[in-house]
Amino acid sequence: MKIFGPKSLSTFFYYIFRSISIILLAFLTYMEFAFITDRFTIKNGRFDMKIPLIGTSIQGDYQFSDILTISLTLIFGILLLYLLSNIFKALEKRIIFNKGIIQNLKFLTILNLIIGPILYFLIQFPIMHHNNFGNIHNLILLIIFGMISLFLTYVFQKGYTVQSENDLTI
Repeated sequence: MKIFGPKSLSTFFYYIFRSISIILLAFLTYMEFAFITDRFTIKNGRFDMKIPLIGTSIQGDYQFSDILTISLTLIFGILLLYLLSNIFKALEKRIIFNKGIIQNLKFLTILNLIIGPILYFLIQFPIMHHNNFGNIHNLILLIIFGMISLFLTYVFQKGYTVQSENDLTI
């Protein structure tokens, strides 16, 4: 199986990541709609929200901070998966060094190196009122993933430049 181009592994990953991002967006929309319209039950200070079609439920402390944390985490995950799907979509093209992939890699770098750590600190301290660095491994993974995407951005920029110069000389 090919890695790049049409009918390749990149096409498969495009559909996987795009589908998951759409499912998460639908779940986030349903969850927010359920909270707005009171379509959940509260028992012992915890909410229990039935999820249609799959016969399960989501439960958690019925506090604004917990609901906000869940929502922000889902929004971040949706953006991450959507950008990854865009990157794999750009890899389907015949020419893989293109402006679309460079732009999406830049957005992915910003998401992981700037927005992710800001979101981590917002959730940990002002929202959840933690006084320690719990789940610091998530922050470290975001930074590592951001550095890899930054490196890939520069590799693809260099490849695009070389490819453009090569196209001009022929």
